Amino acid sequence: MTMAPAILKAGALIAFVALGQQTQAAESQELCSLTFSNGVRLQSVPIARTKEQQAKGLSNLDDAGAGMLFAFDPPGKLAFWMRDTRVPLSIAFVSADGVLFAIEDMKPESDKYHLSMKPAKYALELSQGQFERDGLKVGSKLNEVDCQPIR
Repeated sequence: MTMAPAILKAGALIAFVALGQQTQAAESQELCSLTFSNGVRLQSVPIARTKEQQAKGLSNLDDAGAGMLFAFDPPGKLAFWMRDTRVPLSIAFVSADGVLFAIEDMKPESDKYHLSMKPAKYALELSQGQFERDGLKVGSKLNEVDCQPIR
């Protein structure tokens, strides 16, 4: 009987350590360089690979910074909204072969869904107007995604 509290404490410690490792893994970050067919190169773009990272996205920020790349494996039909996102963004959906097949402006704090309409490997969010300023449009190609862990 006196061992039960010790076993419970050991179990709680193991659960705490495992939870900490899961949280750390979910929060591990990478920054990517994106190279497009027109020569545009976007640097230090954070990538969201996990469901947790994707759910958080660029919400609760006052600046979109370098934007965010969302990666999906396998590619699928995607839906994005702007709940808790305070800055106007544009989103581009990118097919498995790298072609930007849709770009939409998104209104801050909106629950309106923005759908990819066909399978996408990536979704790229940038400050509204950034795609146009960089000469990126439907049909542009994302040639390279080079991601490195943040150290």
